[in-house]
Amino acid sequence: MMFYIVQIIAFQLLFLVIYDFFLKKETFFNWNRFYLLFTPLLSLGLPFIKLESLQTTAPETFVFLLPEVTVSVQKMGEGTMQNTVLPNWGIWQWLFLAGCILSFIWFAYKLIQILHLKRKGTIHYFKNYTRVEVEKENTAFSFFKNIFIGSAILQKEHTYIIEHELIHIKERHSLDLLFFELLRIIFWFNPLVYVYQNRITELHEFIADAKTVNNNKKEHYKLLLQEAFQTENISFINQFFNHSLIKKRIVMLQKSKSKKVLQLKYLLLFPMVLGMLLYTSCEREDPAIAEQKMSIEDQVQELEASLQGNREALTPELKERILSLTKTTPDVIEVVDDGEESNKIIEVIGDVPYTKIAIKPRFKDCSGIPENQQFDCFKQQIDKHVRTAFKYPEEARANKEQGRVYINFRINTDGSVTVINHRGPTKALSEEAIRIIEALPTFIPGKDANGKAVPVSFAYPIVFKLN
Repeated sequence: MMFYIVQIIAFQLLFLVIYDFFLKKETFFNWNRFYLLFTPLLSLGLPFIKLESLQTTAPETFVFLLPEVTVSVQKMGEGTMQNTVLPNWGIWQWLFLAGCILSFIWFAYKLIQILHLKRKGTIHYFKNYTRVEVEKENTAFSFFKNIFIGSAILQKEHTYIIEHELIHIKERHSLDLLFFELLRIIFWFNPLVYVYQNRITELHEFIADAKTVNNNKKEHYKLLLQEAFQTENISFINQFFNHSLIKKRIVMLQKSKSKKVLQLKYLLLFPMVLGMLLYTSCEREDPAIAEQKMSIEDQVQELEASLQGNREALTPELKERILSLTKTTPDVIEVVDDGEESNKIIEVIGDVPYTKIAIKPRFKDCSGIPENQQFDCFKQQIDKHVRTAFKYPEEARANKEQGRVYINFRINTDGSVTVINHRGPTKALSEEAIRIIEALPTFIPGKDANGKAVPVSFAYPIVFKLN
């Protein structure tokens, strides 16, 4: 999950850099609007897009990681088992959820502010909009089809303000701002979402100015440079008087229309997205595995060189032991952790992966079930076995030990089960997990396309939990 978030932030940063340096100063307002709305969504989806033509070759031997199972104890001697839909949440997951809840509360509070302002104001209905006259004198902003305007402003020339806000209503700018409010609720920790919202707010004002100023630029400048008005500090309204935007709006009004040839700048998006796809599609090789493999090869080569140059210095027994290293290669097990609690891959050299084997190993109770339903039956049977065999270790219960134990096991060619490796938080929990797996019944072994029985390896996470 963390790697996914880092990718999103990195992609959004690149998109914003392109916008600020190449696109922001151009008068292609509608193009820029599409860019600011599309690129945040694109950054969310890019990490999931993996083009086969860009993928590197992955190793052919893998262990299939079964969905985890949680075993818990409620009373002395009573065990229960449940399949977990969500992993056990840690502090970071709870912090994320708390941030989302607080962000939603803040959004709801701002929305209530607008509704309260409308309830207190004097409402006038027009064909294309609803004007809300509020007691606060220096307010002018729009929210969907509502234009909120101060009573003092109504006593002056306010036709241009109404026209300006009607552009916001016609262009549905409030939807853009609500879209970024939603992103702020989910990605409250990402500062670039706030930058995006700031950029789209500026752009909305440029669009409204460009469509209302026509030939009355002097009047418009005069209006913008009048008394500095204050307005509500709400991020999803289109406010007419905004100190930080007034200077930028005047500068943009003075600019001539950008030449159409400059629209070629948007082509920069294509090589950037292609580079991102190349990055997300390429599989990363675990450096620990590569280092481990190289170190084994180097050691074997060094041993062979030593044997050639120092045959007389080695005893026959030692020679035989060293030479046996070059003839047999033990299984290598390495966890490739992608940050998720399931669907991990563990490489075991010498075994056939579950996903690639022609005829999958199965419980005898799963005989006769169609091949495409074998995995579901396999998982149900192994969960049933855990439910029956599980006993929470007394030592672990006394010490209040909990946690996840990964058991790597192999279904051999004769259907027997061998525990290859394990990883757990405590010795007692690991031993209980090993006992459960070793108690599995004899399987119908997996077979290749030629009907030859082959060993197949799995990883099975068991979560021990005290209620």
